[in-house]
Order: sequence, then structure tokens, then C-alpha cells
Amino acid sequence: MGSDPIVTPSEDLMDTLGLSLRQKKLLHMLRGMNSYITGKALARQLNVSVRTIRNDVADINHALAPFRAQICSQHSKGYLYVAEDPAVIQSMNQIDNAFFTRDERVRYLAFRFCLTDEPLNLYDLEDEIFVSHTTLEHDLHHLRMKYVLSGPQIRLIQDKEYLSFEPDEAKKRLILNDLFHADWDYHSRDNAYYGYHFLDKARMDEIMDIIPGCLSRHGISMEDPSLVRLNLAVAIMFHRTQAGHELSGKPSCKAVPVRPEVQAAVEELFGILREKYGTSFSSPEMDEICQLISSCRIPDLSHIHGTDIKDCFDPPTIELAEAYIRRIREIFLLDLSQDKDFCITLLSYIRFLKQPVSVFNEQQNPSITRESLLPEYELAWVFQDLAPEYLGDYLHQTELLYLAYCISGALEYLFVTHPEYKIQTVICCHLNLPAAWALKRKVLGAFEKYLNITALLPVNSKNVMDFSNVDLVLSTVRKTITDHPGTDTLQISTLFPPEDYLAISAYVNSDRMKKLCPYGEVPLNRLLENAYWTEKARASTRLDIIEELTAPLSRDGLLPPAFVPDLLRREAISSFALHPGLLFIYSLVPAGKTVLSVSVFEHRITWNSHKIRVAVLAAFKAEDAPYIFQLNHIFNGPSLDPELVRLWKSKEDIMRFFLSE
Repeated sequence: MGSDPIVTPSEDLMDTLGLSLRQKKLLHMLRGMNSYITGKALARQLNVSVRTIRNDVADINHALAPFRAQICSQHSKGYLYVAEDPAVIQSMNQIDNAFFTRDERVRYLAFRFCLTDEPLNLYDLEDEIFVSHTTLEHDLHHLRMKYVLSGPQIRLIQDKEYLSFEPDEAKKRLILNDLFHADWDYHSRDNAYYGYHFLDKARMDEIMDIIPGCLSRHGISMEDPSLVRLNLAVAIMFHRTQAGHELSGKPSCKAVPVRPEVQAAVEELFGILREKYGTSFSSPEMDEICQLISSCRIPDLSHIHGTDIKDCFDPPTIELAEAYIRRIREIFLLDLSQDKDFCITLLSYIRFLKQPVSVFNEQQNPSITRESLLPEYELAWVFQDLAPEYLGDYLHQTELLYLAYCISGALEYLFVTHPEYKIQTVICCHLNLPAAWALKRKVLGAFEKYLNITALLPVNSKNVMDFSNVDLVLSTVRKTITDHPGTDTLQISTLFPPEDYLAISAYVNSDRMKKLCPYGEVPLNRLLENAYWTEKARASTRLDIIEELTAPLSRDGLLPPAFVPDLLRREAISSFALHPGLLFIYSLVPAGKTVLSVSVFEHRITWNSHKIRVAVLAAFKAEDAPYIFQLNHIFNGPSLDPELVRLWKSKEDIMRFFLSE
């Protein structure tokens, strides 16, 4: 690393790194790792290529060179960040004004419109952020999409060349809170990529120390994302009122009942702030904080049993939970109603959704989370059938992902309560009994819920073993153990290293997809043979691709009118494109036949920043809906190599791959 003196942070060094937002995110991710991470994993997190990661690492290392910090790379391991003084880079990686990307410019514009007391001149803004008039118009379009057409839905007023947000203080504070809360650094006490701008950091730190004590003394618990939002709300309130911008009238969100302990905690909090800073706050300011805490507080449910549910949750919440569980049973033939802990967690989740303020932590690439929760996310999506009626709107992607987390716990319990789902397993070992027994314990320690190890078999006894009731053989040797058609074999080491754990985990996950379907294994070969095929396809827009895939099914009268609108709604909420190579799109709106439609593109097309060579559409008869679990695992799972898919040119290439697999 050299022996140059360490550069310490100062006001004139805050912008020294000069990194783009993507590079700042990459550096932040690496700073949070304590072991190597591969370029492929980083690329997936940031939705870029491995080559882009290499180029960004080179740029970052060039910027880090004077500060005795660098990103080390090691073949087959990946990247690791090292620094003699991590605090230096942490502070320097946060800047307030950067205009490398559209996201950074939109963020800056939102701040300017929230904090200015006068309309802003369009031409002055062009000079401020160093862009052309056309680029600024595009940035303003994205700002409208984010804050005017959604979010707080604040009006952007234009008078000739002057622009301003409507004078709604509550909506402006919501935007400011979102700007600071987005990409919050849970390794530290601030935003990961940006400074505090108009917030005083020392005062923010003091507020973050005061609030948890007030809540704790009055027996109030909040989830971490909600607590961060509360901390920011109080800090923003302090600075906005100091600047002469107070709230007036009713709270910004729909009123909820305020419990005595919440009122007492807020009164104590405001008393501390008044005594510490000599500042008093109006009743509307106190009411706003009361409403935020009341919406986000976590009720104590530790005492709840099945008979107490009606005393703890309102009838519409219970009705929605029961309708959702019933809908899962009707579509997928899975009964989750006997898992009481899951039912209580589901009720708590629904109650949180119904609050005027519900804060969910969005800290990682949602596509990666979805790929890890493919069956759970599909079960979560069923909630969309009920959400408009009970909640007034569909759930957005983050809300669905948290429901998928909840479902994942229910599926774990489902496998515990169904021992017949276990994979009947034999360990075939060439070492003495102590080693074989230890290997059995290690495997069961990781997979006892999914594997039932019925025998420890010496290698040279394999010919006398009856494998007719064995699903899986874990073998410590390379030779063939059995050719029984219903038995699979995985080779592992007696030391059970991490790669063996991953291999068994992949096998278990694949088996779970089959167990979730009551009909057994999906007839993939038959579906592909009988699919509608288009080779050398040239469609480029999403609508054109969907039209090309659905047209032959519609022509044969297989698709109901609701099928395509459901596809478009799913894509708008949560894009089908999870990774490069193959795009798998589908709807569970019942079709006249379970069938696939496949397009192989002459040139790769871009969908949600991914380069796509093949698109597969699936339609299902109502009774075949459970097949979606296996098809999702096949077409969206981690085993499909995008580099291989990009070489496919024809139906023959695809059939050859899946027939061999």
C-alpha cells in the first residue's frame, strides 16, 4: 500500500473521489463486506456486466490511491476492500451535489424544489447541473413520475420558465424524508452515498440518541426502518421550523388513534428538545409525530394464542388474511392455515399495510431477492387478487417481497409438518464408520428438515443395497453407485466443505419445487415439443414481444380477455426480467390449455437493462397452476447460464439443452 501519509477528511476534500452514483454504491457494498465477493455477484446487484465492475473498480482504485485504501482483486475469489482508515473514505464517499447520473440530478432537483422559497428558473437550473435543456426536461419528467404522479403526489407548478412545488409543507417533508432514508447506511448512522445537505449532523446524532430512550421508557417498539424515518422526521421538523416553515392544520397522513403511551412519549421528546435547544413546537408538529409513531409502533403480540386473534385484530384484517390463505389453497392446493405463528405474522403484516405510514427497508437489488424466493413470491402475488378490494390498490414490489419472506417461513414449517416430503437419502462412504457417522451429522445439521438419512453404506456393499425407496445417494467416491432410475447421486467430501453444502442446497431447492406441485414433475419436454415457436424473431419493444408471444394462443382461442392485462400489470409492478439470457413471462389467469410460446430472437433485445436471447410465455389451465413453481425454477433459477443462452439460435438448440438436462 506504500508509506505515504494518510490524508484526513476536511471540507475541501469531500468531493475528491469524484465517483458516479453507481461507483459510490459499489464502493459502499464492498466496504460492508468482510470477505471476498465475486465480480459476478456484484454485477447482479448493480444490474451491470462483469466488465463494467472491472472498469469501475479500476476507476475507484485510481480515486482511492492517495488515501491508502484500495479494492484488492484475487482470481477465483473476487474483490475485497481494504483501508488503513475506513472513516476517511466513508466521509469522502458521501457528497451532496453530483450530476453524473439522472438519479443524482433528480435527487438534486427534488432538494432544490423542497428547500427554495421562490420559483426556480429553468435556464438557471441548466447551468447549476451542467446539462442541456433537453436533458433537464427528461430529468423533470422522471421527477414528476417519482413525486408528482406517485409518492406524495405534490403538484409541480410551472409559470413560463419558472418552476416550483406547491406550498404544501407536509408533502415537502415527506420528500425530504424519502431522500435521506433511501439507501440508508445500516453500518453507520446516515445515508450511504450522500451527506446531510441542510441537516446538521451533530444535531441529527443527538436526536437519534434521544428518541430511542423516549420510546423505551414508554414501552413503545418500532421496526428499524420506521425508527430511521422517525429520527429523520424530527430532525427535518427542527430545521424546517427554524427556517420559518411550520406545519399547519391536520397531519399529512390519515389520522389513527393515538394511545396514551404514544402521547406521553412525544410530550417527553418535545420537552427534551425544548430544554436542550430552547425551541418550542406547535401542536400540528406534535400531532404529526404522534401519527407517525402510532402508525409504525409494533404491538406486543407475544401473548396471543389462536383464541385471542379476534381481540387483537379488526374483522376486515382477519377477513383478508383468511381470504388470502383460502385463495392459496384454491389455486396451489397448499394449506397454510394450520401454522398459527404464520397466521399471526400475516395478520400483523396486513395491519401494517393498512396503516397511513408503513415503512419497508429497500436495501438490495429486488431481482436477487425474488430469485431466492421464486415460489414464495408467486404465492405472495396471489394477494393481488384481493388487494384492490380490501386495501384500495395493488401492492408494490417491496411490499410483495416482504410478504414473500413471510411465506418462506410458512413453507419451512410446511415441510416440518409433512415428513413424507423428506428426501430418502443414503450416504455411501469409503472411510471407516466414525467418518461416515460424522458426515451424517454434518449433513443433517444443515438439512434435517428435508433429508431422511436411512443408511450409511460402505462403497463395496452397494450391489446388495435395494435402492427402490432411495431418492438420493450422497457418495464420497466417483464411481457409479446405482443405475436405479428413481435415484439421484451427488458426490461430496467427508469434510463437507461449503461447495458440498451448496450442491445439496440446490438439489433440495429443486426437489421443493416438485413437492409444492401435487402432480409431480412438470412435463417440460412435452410442453416444449408442443409449444408455439418463433425463430429469428425481430420484435424489440416489450409490447411487441408480448403481442408476438400471445398472438398464436389468442388466435386459437386459448387466452381469456384478462390474460394480457394481467401480464402488463405484473410487468409494471415487478418486471419479469430477472437476469440476462432468457425471459420467462406468464399469467395464472386460467387459460384454455397449459401451453408454452417461445420466441428466439435474431439479435438480443434489451428488457429491463438485461440482454435477452429467448423469451418464453406460459399459460395454464386452472388446475395446472402449481406447475409454475417448477417452470420458474427451470427458466428463472440460478442453474441457467446466460452465457450459454446467448448462443442459442433455434428450437433445436433449446430442445437439445433441456432434453439433456
